[in-house]
Amino acid sequence: MQLSRLRTSRTLIAGGLAAAAIATAGVGIAVAATSSAAPSNATSVGHGIGEFGMTKAFFTGQAVSFTYSSGFRCDTSVHSYASSGCEAGANYVKPAAKNFDPLYITVPLGFAAPMVDCPATLVCVDHPGTMDLTRLEKALKPLYPKLTNAQLFQALKNFPVPAHDHFITDTNNNKAEYWDVKIIGVTNAQTFADIRAHRSFAYIRQLQKAHNKNVTATISTNLFLFFSVH
Repeated sequence: MQLSRLRTSRTLIAGGLAAAAIATAGVGIAVAATSSAAPSNATSVGHGIGEFGMTKAFFTGQAVSFTYSSGFRCDTSVHSYASSGCEAGANYVKPAAKNFDPLYITVPLGFAAPMVDCPATLVCVDHPGTMDLTRLEKALKPLYPKLTNAQLFQALKNFPVPAHDHFITDTNNNKAEYWDVKIIGVTNAQTFADIRAHRSFAYIRQLQKAHNKNVTATISTNLFLFFSVH
């Protein structure tokens, strides 16, 4: 899911591909050959490195801050090819905690956009560095017309999580907790700018209910992030 060290044009693992990026012009996510595995930012599969830091987010028309104090968790009972153990396109089976709230991340698809929350060239604090996107292969295929199905599948198995924005629907009374990550792809630059201008998940939901062609349905993951809202 462009779908957090994040880059506006991030490279993928793609064994056997040419060294040059071969993504369609203007597409924010580039595919390139590399001989080394993408970083997972994990202490072990499904468990992130615990760090302390902050990012920005949007909540009911306002900008807020997240304070992270623990590494990510990905439900390892859900199959994932990624070095982090994180998966997009399949929901968790065993949540990281009994109580949690949703965190929605918007990702530019097919165009590049300067990122506010988790910008290019960084892995957002306490985020995974990689995610398995093979379950989304069919939806992502139009972005990579020059790739064979086998090449794209290989590339998506250990995908460096790209830059994204954060949206929440409550603050959990400013108490730290785990948040269930949900992904929403945006395929049009103006629509992406409009979503940022509204700074509210309610506007995104409005677009989804109207079946706006530039906004995907909400995509489940097995990923949880731990932070408080301020």
